[in-house]
Amino acid sequence: MWNIGFCCRAAKVGKDGLSPIEMVITVDKVRSFRRLSIKVEPNEYKRLMSYKRDNYVKRFCETERLKAYEVISKLERLGIPITIDSIRDALLNGVNTKYTLSDLQKEFLQISQQRVGYDLSLPSYQRYVRVTNKVIAILGNMECKTIINKHMRLLAAELRRRLQISSFANQWSIVKLFINFGITNNKIFGRSIFDSIKAERRSKKVEYLTIEELDKIRNTPYSTPSLQRVADIAILQANLGLAYCDLVDISRDDIKEYGDVKYIQKQRQKTGVEYISIITNESFDILERCDYNIHITNQAYNRFLKLVAQQAGITKSIHSHMLRHTFAHHQLNEKHLNIATVSRMLGHTNLQQTMHYCQKHTSTVLEEYLQHN
Repeated sequence: MWNIGFCCRAAKVGKDGLSPIEMVITVDKVRSFRRLSIKVEPNEYKRLMSYKRDNYVKRFCETERLKAYEVISKLERLGIPITIDSIRDALLNGVNTKYTLSDLQKEFLQISQQRVGYDLSLPSYQRYVRVTNKVIAILGNMECKTIINKHMRLLAAELRRRLQISSFANQWSIVKLFINFGITNNKIFGRSIFDSIKAERRSKKVEYLTIEELDKIRNTPYSTPSLQRVADIAILQANLGLAYCDLVDISRDDIKEYGDVKYIQKQRQKTGVEYISIITNESFDILERCDYNIHITNQAYNRFLKLVAQQAGITKSIHSHMLRHTFAHHQLNEKHLNIATVSRMLGHTNLQQTMHYCQKHTSTVLEEYLQHN
C-alpha cells in the first residue's frame, strides 16, 4: 500500500521563519520526506490547507500530488516495484519507459524458471538462457517496440552462419518462443515479424554399430585398463540405450525385478520423461564390475571411444549418442520390437522422435509384411 501526503514541519524552519513544504511518501507503512520548491510559515501552511477556498498552497500540493500519481501509474504499467526509492527516483529523473530486450529476457526467464520441474526441464531452461543471451548479443539491447522483420532476418542470418542446420532449427524455435512472448505481452508489435524466415529440420542419416562391430568392441584385448573400462561402458550403453547423462546416473538402488527380468524405470535427466531400460545379464555384469560408479566426463568418454574404435579396428567415428542409436536400431531391425515399446525404452516424448532414430532396414519391412500376410 502506498500514499502521498504533505507537511510543513516547524523543525525545518530557517532564519527567515519559513519551512519547505515536503511531500510525504508512504509505502507499506514506511515514510520518506521529499523537499519541494515552496517555503511557507508552518502555521500559515496549516491555515491555508484547512481553508475551504482555493489558494496557492492547496493548488501547489495538488499539482505535486498529481505528478506523483502519474509517476506511480507509469511504474505499475511497466511492472516496476513500487518502493520509496523507485518513486523518489522517478520523480527526480522521470520514468524510463523504454522496454528493452534485456527487460523482456528477465520477464521471460522468470516465468520459464517457475515451470522447471513441471512442464520444463532444467536443461531446457538453461538452453533458453543461452539462446536469449545470443539474441541480445547479436541484436544489442534494443528497445522491443523497434524490433521489426529486418532484425529477425539479421538474427537468423547470423545464427545460420554460426550453427549447423539442425542446431539452427532447434535454437530458432526458442528465438520464436522468446519473441512471441514479447508479442503476446504487447512489448513487440510483430505482425509478419517472422516472414520469409524458415528453419528446416533436415533428417540426418542415423549412424549405428553393427552386431559384428559390437563384437569387436567386446572381444578386443585393449592396451590399458582404462580403455577396457570405456569399452565395457560402450557395450553397456548399446545394451541399455541410455543417453550419457542417464547412464552415469544409474545406482544400485535403481535395479528392479519383474519375474526373472531386471530393469530400470526412471526419469530422463534431460527431459524428465520416464524410460524403462531392460538389464541384460551382460549389462548387469558390467554394472557390478563398475560397482555402479561410471566416473567419466562426457568429453573424456567420447575421446576414449575414438581410441577404443581404433584398437578394435572399427573405422566409424564412435561417439556416445551413436551407441543410443545402435540400441534403437537393433531393437527394431533385429528384435523387431514395436516402435511404441522402443519409444518408451528410450524415454521419448513422442513417436516422431523414435522414428528418426529407428530407420528400419528394407529387409525388416519386407519380412514383417510377409509375416502378417
